[in-house]
Parts: sequence; C-alpha cells; structure tokens
Amino acid sequence: MNTIESTIGSLQQIYAIVIALAIAEAFMQFVLDPKSSCEQAGIQKERILPLLSLLILVVPFYHGMTRFFCEVYQVDQINNFYGVWLLVDCCVFTIEAGLFFILARSLPKERWFTFYSTVMVLLILDIFWGMLVWCCRTNIIRSWVIVNLCTVPLLGIILFKFHKSTSWWAISLAFLVVLARTVADYCTGWEFYFPKL
Repeated sequence: MNTIESTIGSLQQIYAIVIALAIAEAFMQFVLDPKSSCEQAGIQKERILPLLSLLILVVPFYHGMTRFFCEVYQVDQINNFYGVWLLVDCCVFTIEAGLFFILARSLPKERWFTFYSTVMVLLILDIFWGMLVWCCRTNIIRSWVIVNLCTVPLLGIILFKFHKSTSWWAISLAFLVVLARTVADYCTGWEFYFPKL
C-alpha cells in the first residue's frame, strides 16, 4: 500500500469508527441494561421503528462512502488537489456519522420528532455535499442527490403535519419514507453500489 492509499484509508476509518459507535449506542438504547436506573430495563419495543430507520439509513450511507472513496480516489486518477477534496469529504462524512450518533440517542417514542428532524439534517447535508461533488468533480453520485431531494420534502410534510403528536401514524409514515428512500437509492444506484466484475 502506498502513502496516498494509506492516507485515504486512515481518514476513511474515522467515519467507520463513529458509525460503529452510533450503531452500538442504538442497540444499547434499544436494549436497556437491567442494571441501569431505568424502570423499564430490557428490550424497548416502542423504539423498533426508529432503530430500523437508523439501520436502513446507515447501510447505504456507509456502503456509499466506501464505494465513493474507491471510485474517486483511485491512485491513477489522483491530482495535486486531492488532499483538499479528501479533507472536505472526510469532514462531511464525519459530521454525517455524528448525526447518526444523535439518531442513536433519539430512539424513544417521545423523541421521534428530533430523530426524523436529524434525518432531514443528514439528508440536506448530503444533498449540499453531493451537489458540490456533482458540479465540481464527478457525476457518479447524482442519483444520491436526486433521491435525497425527493425524500426531504416528504419527510418535511410528515414533520410539519405531526410535529406535536407522538402517534404511531407519524412514526410509521416517517419510517416508510426512510425505507422508500433506501430502496430508491439502491434501485437507482445499483451499478455504482455493486459494480460488475
């Protein structure tokens, strides 16, 4: 492995570590420790939809980041400005990973609005970063931008309509939007996510 690949790999690992911590925290919030001071230790069934939303989002985000680095930072395509772009990409991905950690801490039913508002912030950040990449570097992630642009208004309508509610309707609708977003993401970007040999 040369020094450029080593640099790219080490910066990629920051994202992977924070994502791993977020997933671990999400499961700790879903299955509360019996030794904790909480009255209802054990599995928190009412947190299942936010947990599934987090997992459904984290898979394409992590998968996409890995594929993006593989495609954009191939050693034979590196130019003199790769360091600036690499730092921008790593900063954005690390912030996104931090947002996943916020999601992991927002699983309780009464915090559903915070959870899905954070999903919107995550998608909006990804849109801005994706548009920057699309305009200045490569169009390989245009489907991400388009899928996220379609998802944000739908999620916004649900958040606006049910912002004072803690009903299962609101949580279920928001979950379905996140699920549809991931399905659309993989359908429109299948060749990017799973390149042919």
